[in-house]
Formats: sequence, C-alpha cells, structure tokens
Amino acid sequence: MAAAKEFGPDKYNALDDQTVTLPHPDATAALISGASAIAAHFSNPPFQDQALQHPNIHKVLSSYDIVGQRITPVLLYATTKFRTDNPKTYKAFVDAFVEANSWITTHKQEAAETYIRVAQSKLDVAFIKSVIDNPDVAFTTLPKGTFKYASFLAQIGAIKNKPASWKDYTFDNLHGESGS
Repeated sequence: MAAAKEFGPDKYNALDDQTVTLPHPDATAALISGASAIAAHFSNPPFQDQALQHPNIHKVLSSYDIVGQRITPVLLYATTKFRTDNPKTYKAFVDAFVEANSWITTHKQEAAETYIRVAQSKLDVAFIKSVIDNPDVAFTTLPKGTFKYASFLAQIGAIKNKPASWKDYTFDNLHGESGS
C-alpha cells in the first residue's frame, strides 16, 4: 500500500524484490544487530517498541501513515465450517477473548507480567507495561481499519472479490459493533 501511494497504483509491487518475510522476533533481532541485510521492518508491539529503544533505529512510517487511521494489525480467524460444526467451542473462545481483552485493559501491570511469563520473555515487565500503556495501542476484539486493507487487496487482485464492508469477512457476532 505504501509503494502504491508513493509510486502509483500500478506500482504497488515496486519494492517486492527488496523485501523478505521474517517472523517479528527474527526481523527485530536482525535490525537491532545492524549486522544483516535487514535495513527496515514493518512490525507491531512489542517488537517495534523494542527496536525503537536503539539509537540507530528510527521510525520511517507507520501503518497509520499508510491507512490513515488506527488499524488492527493482527486478526484471529476461523472457518465458517468450524464455527458451524463447533458453536459451543466458537462461543467459548470468543467469550474468553472478550474477557481477556477487558482484563488486559483493567489489569495492565498483571497483563505485562503474564505476557513475560507465558512468552518466556527476557524483556523487562516495565517495558511491556509501557507498550500496553501506549496511547497508539488499543486492545480490542473488533477489526479497525481492515476494510481499507481488504479493498487494496481486491484492487491488486490478491483477493477475488472486493468486500462491500468489513462485515463481509467477519462473523455476525461482531456486526452490531463499530468495526471498520
């Protein structure tokens, strides 16, 4: 999307030959080390925050610059078949996810401690808490800004059918909410 914005809609892939896909931990480590060919990385918390602690790393642009609003960088998904075949499991998972989201926003210190323990992370708890406290980070169960991304994917042919709204690729239990 950034390349299309900079170089024109037909040049959305202009930088593809200069990109590689790496897991966030690996890309962050490569960027921080300065000893690899990795010179930039699109990331998300806590990895972007960890990289930005180093003086030789700075933000060039963010997804907010590209999409123009806060976006949900990570989505959970299930197939329609799974949801239909396992309605109790689906509901239990969604209910637990909503509860966890609420708990994170009301128990930030404990959430940071839990992250460290579960991820077996060596990061400082105060650092993780600062990520949770970041006003640009929102823990939510609703997709935000995803429709712009889906529209772009349809425009470049990465998906066959352009959705009419974000509700076309989410289940109806979210449709009464204010996603995007």
